[in-house]
Amino acid sequence: CCTPPIPPPWRCIPVNCWRATATERRPSQCIGPETHSPSVLSSTSSMSCTELDLVHDLGSFADHVIAGDVLDHSEAHIPLWRLDAKKSLSDFKITVTSKSGGTTTYNVHKDILATGARANAYFVKLFTNSPGPMCQLTLAASAATAFPVFLDFCYSSEGKLDAKTHIGAALKYIAVYFGNSALFENICAFIVKDLTWQTAPTYYAEADLYDLEKLSAAAARMCALHFPSADHDELILLKTGLFSTIIESPHLTCDSKLLSRRVADYCRAHSAELTSELLLAITPAKKMPEIAPKEALYLYERAVLYLPQEKGRGSLRQRCMDAGNPFIQTWLKRALWLDLLPCAGDITTAKNEHVIPGFTTQSNLQTAGVEAQQVL
Repeated sequence: CCTPPIPPPWRCIPVNCWRATATERRPSQCIGPETHSPSVLSSTSSMSCTELDLVHDLGSFADHVIAGDVLDHSEAHIPLWRLDAKKSLSDFKITVTSKSGGTTTYNVHKDILATGARANAYFVKLFTNSPGPMCQLTLAASAATAFPVFLDFCYSSEGKLDAKTHIGAALKYIAVYFGNSALFENICAFIVKDLTWQTAPTYYAEADLYDLEKLSAAAARMCALHFPSADHDELILLKTGLFSTIIESPHLTCDSKLLSRRVADYCRAHSAELTSELLLAITPAKKMPEIAPKEALYLYERAVLYLPQEKGRGSLRQRCMDAGNPFIQTWLKRALWLDLLPCAGDITTAKNEHVIPGFTTQSNLQTAGVEAQQVL
């Protein structure tokens, strides 16, 4: 007495009626332009998707195009700016000149540099106000090296950044200069992980070059905290102002004698830049109360040359004499003897014979002679 309702005759079963229920697959209830014949339904109802794919050969793209019109996608993974300008349909050129020498031209695309998640405010303004086909940039050496990495980031669909220590600060500078917030966030995340005592001297020097104050302060603090372990060669390359900042830092932790050796090496490397102010700044008695015996003679000579007025306990000369280097006593005897010579010519000759470096004036020898009399 109760029979299921028959679907209205106007109901249309979808094309893929093999997915329909057994009731819906009845041919008498499938009408309209998408109706399937009973033979088709019965033959396909038991087939899987894979089997249907094998049955229907729809051909390939090459079957539908004229020979020679099929594009080569083998370079699809290469950023467009790295391809030939004609092939990539480049519409703008950027010429980058490094301050250390060398010029490179990049064939870029306005829409990529000025739109999207990695757009650059600099290029948005440039393209809006200047319709020209190119621009010229002059960058520091590390920024010029980092520029291709910057372009790769802009062109990357995933926003991949191939950052390295030696261009980390440069990439941060580029992010700020070109107004790229995405690059700024990515490079800051990289630097936070990469800034260690091994890399701190490099970041310190580069941050100073680009006036990145917060990065400079963080790197200087890291150098001071790990001064004994930091790369000695990298520290010697630092500018005099940067090196003195590390020595004056409240975070400096270093054995006094080791510190005197590091300072002596730095003075040798920067002898042409050495001044009385610098020597005072990098040889504070509070942080360097003891001098390594092997460096006592060298630092004593520097003290006589650049700090002639510094005397008494705590002075660099007194700390050097307290180091217990027997050569200082010999040197003072020679200086006293030289001071008694009758003329400047004899002093020069004696200086060469006795190998007493650094003393070229009568006044310096007189100062050493007075101290020799007091000590001996």
